[in-house]
Amino acid sequence: MQDILNFEDIRPYNDDEYHKIVQELFEVQPLMDTICDYLELPLDEIKTLMLSYKTIQEFQSKIVCAFINKIIKRSVGTFSYDGVLRLDKNETYLLLSNHRDIVLDSALINYCLNDREYNTSEIAIGSNLLSQDWIRKLVRINKSFIVKRNIPKQEMLSASQNLSAYIYYTLKEKKQSIWIAQREGRAKDGFDKTNPGILKMFGMAANGKLLDYLISLNITPVSLSYELDPCDGGFKVPELLQKLKGEEYVKAKGEDEKNMILGIQGNKGNIHIQFGTPINEEIKQFAAIKNRNELLKNIAEVIDREVYRNYHLWNSNYVAYDLLHASDKYEPKYDENGKEKFQDYMFKQLGDLSKDKKAENIFLQMYANPVINAEGVK
Repeated sequence: MQDILNFEDIRPYNDDEYHKIVQELFEVQPLMDTICDYLELPLDEIKTLMLSYKTIQEFQSKIVCAFINKIIKRSVGTFSYDGVLRLDKNETYLLLSNHRDIVLDSALINYCLNDREYNTSEIAIGSNLLSQDWIRKLVRINKSFIVKRNIPKQEMLSASQNLSAYIYYTLKEKKQSIWIAQREGRAKDGFDKTNPGILKMFGMAANGKLLDYLISLNITPVSLSYELDPCDGGFKVPELLQKLKGEEYVKAKGEDEKNMILGIQGNKGNIHIQFGTPINEEIKQFAAIKNRNELLKNIAEVIDREVYRNYHLWNSNYVAYDLLHASDKYEPKYDENGKEKFQDYMFKQLGDLSKDKKAENIFLQMYANPVINAEGVK
């Protein structure tokens, strides 16, 4: 297997690097202020605690998960999850989920794993999100490995091959589960769909049959269901509206960071996370498919079906579907005053765009798409 030194520029930090990095992070005042605010502890006590830990797993369990718990209390209605206990603590899994929030998707999955005393997973994160040195340090001390983005075309193949080898190395040699999104970037329109290119990247490290190799990775779909998306009207709708007009959308400086902060602090309504089971048995049926692209497309469709089947639909999804289709099909599933509450929320989130019918349609589609996808697998 490829030597670990080849992964130096993408790997997370190791336990023996932990103390050095946290001491460097102590110098980032806005970060420390935020940690103190959420954990409601003085800075000296935070520093003492962080330096008392000997492993990154312990740091995640004691500090990071406490931080996530505060986020849940401050900005989530009800939080629930299921399916973790069907996973074997002695196995590793390639957790493949839909992607809605830059920070919270992976953080909440690890929160659930830690809550059941499972080892947390390593996290794939795009290099485009690491605009500042302290952010890079913070994510790498949280078991994040880097997926290189916006690199020269001539470097893309080798970067993908190295990433594929790292994923295999982590699952098989480090005995660490991994979380990665089913596609590059968030599903801003609420339409969750696996990109076969992700599966192609996984298979780059395969020596034998591609299907056997993918089965060995224990690909396990996870469904993340947020009732509300704090970034919906202010960030996602304007981007989708501009693209609808055929115009290129160029992110403003610091936009990703603003999305991260709003995703953490903003109201998310209720959240449910459903851990599925490995798709190994289901994809064995594709053994006779010889065409590589056809094989990957079929496997991607299996993952999509599992994500849709396990997706927890909320009031926002049902109301948006009915408003979009001028129907009352799902009215029995509304919360009390659910339609009025969601409409008030929508107009507030859209702000100046609330009188733009195209913007309203995009907003409704964003919340209705999970219902449409779920209907397709009934």
